[in-house]
Amino acid sequence: MKATKEYKTITKVAGPLVFVEKTEPIGYGTLVKVTLVDGTVKSGQVLDTSDDMVVVQIFEGTSGVSKDAKVKFLKENITLPVSSDMLGRVFNGAGKPIDDGPELIPKKRLDIGGAAINPYARASPDEFIQTGISTIDVTNTLVRGQKLPIFS
Repeated sequence: MKATKEYKTITKVAGPLVFVEKTEPIGYGTLVKVTLVDGTVKSGQVLDTSDDMVVVQIFEGTSGVSKDAKVKFLKENITLPVSSDMLGRVFNGAGKPIDDGPELIPKKRLDIGGAAINPYARASPDEFIQTGISTIDVTNTLVRGQKLPIFS
């Protein structure tokens, strides 16, 4: 991971968001590492950027984040390691195995972002996916071909 310079210019912490003054261009979706005063490292992602300010969402929450924390903007987007060994495994929302199985050795890493699909440019999905969980089946009908939510 190539890091740009380290910033100590946090101006505000509001909920899961951290506002950072910056002096170089930072891209939307860029991965961020925040080092707290006690050495704890938290990760986040750039949600918004302007000429002199960046809004970062901290994934682990902002507890302990102060204006003295150090912020590094990494020159990459969030990626997920993938491998055929993932089939049948259970992962948390960050893509880490939680099923007591062996660690994965990824074949490659894929960017989790992607271009939005124009809903009018694709065939209408019509194949219902039954989960067996009545609350989901009734209130949040899932159909093959649509984006499916992942809850963690």
